[in-house]
Amino acid sequence: MSQKCQHARDLWSQLDALRLGMNYSKEDVNKLQVLVDDCYGESHPGSFHLNQLGDEAVLGVHESGGRAVRHHVTDICDGWGQGHDGMNYILASREAIANMVEIHASVVPYDAGILISSCDKSIPAHLIAAARLNLPLLHIPGGSMRPAPNMSTSDLGGITAKLKKGEIGIQQVEAMQQCGCPTAGACQFMGTASTMQCMSEALGLALPGSALLPSTLAEIRRVPEPQATRRCIWRRKISPPIRS
Repeated sequence: MSQKCQHARDLWSQLDALRLGMNYSKEDVNKLQVLVDDCYGESHPGSFHLNQLGDEAVLGVHESGGRAVRHHVTDICDGWGQGHDGMNYILASREAIANMVEIHASVVPYDAGILISSCDKSIPAHLIAAARLNLPLLHIPGGSMRPAPNMSTSDLGGITAKLKKGEIGIQQVEAMQQCGCPTAGACQFMGTASTMQCMSEALGLALPGSALLPSTLAEIRRVPEPQATRRCIWRRKISPPIRS
């Protein structure tokens, strides 16, 4: 497989100028260009920590001899949309993320990509984008948040109704709210976010054992290490750049 970025550079000299206008060195422009597209944002706990995994992915690419480039398209949690018209936008957000990742990877001539997401709209969005793109791709699941003592986020679902019925008091509600989402990561129960992490692994886009790692453990930050990056992205024989 020839290097896609190298072919584009031979056609259009402005590509190097655009890169050198950022944080590239002259040596960087000759390397394999790897898209690192994550769903990081202060949008909900499932994506709040993904910048850290993105940092590790960038380091893994650089230590493998490539040049990583960050892009971000954050997602929205269903929890924000409960009980009002916002729920009608949730599936639209999946399509928007898939479209933006496809745009990132298609307009800029990348040679490979790493997609990082945790939840039940962002992972399908990344899988949809991966199916559309002719690129070597690795998906890194964002893992699961840690469980709270004797409860998970799913237990919060009915407490508003119980409070209004007088079945529980405000102090109990506040205690459950305080520890319902104790860390960043996908919801702790086997809902659609957890299912989609397992699906990505089953499809072979995520590394074996990488789905549902606790988001606070050091192990999840080892997933994008150089050996994993080389194994998954460099496994297609991409010829080194040759400039005449």
